[in-house]
Parts: sequence; structure tokens; C-alpha cells
Amino acid sequence: MEASPEKALAGAIAGQLAAGLSQDETVAHFIRSTYGALDAGELAALVADRDDPQAASLVELLLFPGEAVARALEPGLAAAGLDTAGQERLTEALCASVSRAVAVLPDGTRLALPLEADDVARFVARLAPTRTLPRQASAVINERFGAAAALDLAVAARQTGPDWTPGKTSFLTTLAGRLPTETPQSVAALAYALRFLAGLGPRALPVPALIARHGRLVAQLRRARQQEQALSESNFETLAMTGNRLPYLHAPDIARELALAEAVIVAATGRPAPDTAASCLDMGAVEDMDELLAAFGEQPA
Repeated sequence: MEASPEKALAGAIAGQLAAGLSQDETVAHFIRSTYGALDAGELAALVADRDDPQAASLVELLLFPGEAVARALEPGLAAAGLDTAGQERLTEALCASVSRAVAVLPDGTRLALPLEADDVARFVARLAPTRTLPRQASAVINERFGAAAALDLAVAARQTGPDWTPGKTSFLTTLAGRLPTETPQSVAALAYALRFLAGLGPRALPVPALIARHGRLVAQLRRARQQEQALSESNFETLAMTGNRLPYLHAPDIARELALAEAVIVAATGRPAPDTAASCLDMGAVEDMDELLAAFGEQPA
């Protein structure tokens, strides 16, 4: 008999824990700088002593699903489509069946990690099993942009959010259906939309919020370019001494985000974002209300 998606997912997670969680050089550097040059046996003895707060901290660091694990488990996570109760059942099943994991250091050292119930619960929570990309959005992305892009965006949605509401689901699905398939930027725009939606409250409307963000980016880019011009004519120290405050504004980064926001707005609304920047226009001198209305192109009543 074929296992249910939930049981299959529990088996896949247990298999990943047994096969080994790959660690990057950053983790290896942290171990060396914090604990010294420990050999494999000394490291194993350290993590085995769970009464040692250092051991608990190290196990927590090592029990983190990296990109490869996230991608390997995504099909099972999507098939299971768990809610909060399902996450609790998954945690209970793994606590009953898994007592250790393996961490694989960059030099190939395999480090056995004894697991307690809290460790398993933390690992499952880091997988974010309840943040599955909605099926309708996933189907549109897969059909229009291909399976690889659909997997990338499903992993991104699980790692960064959002917590899905009907409004956010509808927005992303509509966006995926309208962005041009022939433009490489479209998948990046979808990933940007995921990050943007993750920062919105459950009742916030995506389009007005994004237009407001677009306006702030336009202002930031203008300020960044003014700052670049000022620095080209002087230096940071002189400007600071004269009272000029120079916040960190990196024009290329702002320009990239602005381009993505514009692509999302055009796809979602069918038109560019409105120009919300303040502007001045010389309307000339007027003597009365009739002339004022005429200056605005209106006929007096």
C-alpha cells in the first residue's frame, strides 16, 4: 500500500537527517573560532554532552536545512500541504522514529548529533511545512515558466513567506499569469513579489502597498544619486562636518529593486506606477478664480 503524503514526508525527512546535513565553510569557521581546533572525536564528545550549553548551541547551529535539503524535500512538503495540526503530527512522528542526525562538515567529517524532542521540533519548524506555495499559483508558474522556476519559487516561498491569505494567493496567481514568459526578469519579479508579500500584514492590499513602496524607492534613488554627486564633488568627512547626513543608499541596489517593483505593478495593473513625487509648475499670475480655473485647463461655470 502506498504511504500517505504525510507519512512519505516523515520518511523523506528522516532519510535526509540520516544521510547528512551539509555544512558550509562559515559553520566550520564558527566552530574553529568558538571551540578551537577540535578533531572529529572531540567534536563528537562535545555534541554528545547535552548538559553542556555549548553543545546545545552547536547542535542548534548544525541542525539547519540548507538549500540542497530544502530543494530535496520540497516535493514532499508540497504534496503533504500541512496545516498547523499537520506540522504537529509530523513532529510527533519524527520524534518517535528519529533519535539522531548527521552533520557533514566541509572537510567530509561526519558528525553524529543526538536529537531531543526540542531539536526535532525546531528542525521541522525551520522547514516551514505550513507555508506551501498555493497550488493554483504553483500550477500557473509551472505551466508558464517551467518546473525549475516553479521549484525555485516554491522553496523561496517556504523560506521567506508569506503566510498565505486569499488576497495574497490571488495576487501572486494573477501576477504569474500576466508576467511575460519571454522576459528573464519575470521569475525574479515573482521572487520579489514573494518577499514583498511576506512583509505585508494579513489585511493589507498588495497593489496600494506596492505603489507606496515604489514611490519610496523613487525618492531613495533620487537621494542616492544626489549623494553620489555630492561625494564626487567633495568627500564624506567634509560633508559630515558641514552637517550633511549621508545614510547608506546604494543606487544600483535601489535601481534593481525599483525595476522589479515596476515590473510587478505593470503586470498586476496593466499600467506603470503613478508618479507620486511632488513637482512644481509655474502657472503664471492670476487675478481671480476664473483665471485660476483657466490655468488648470477648466472652464468656469
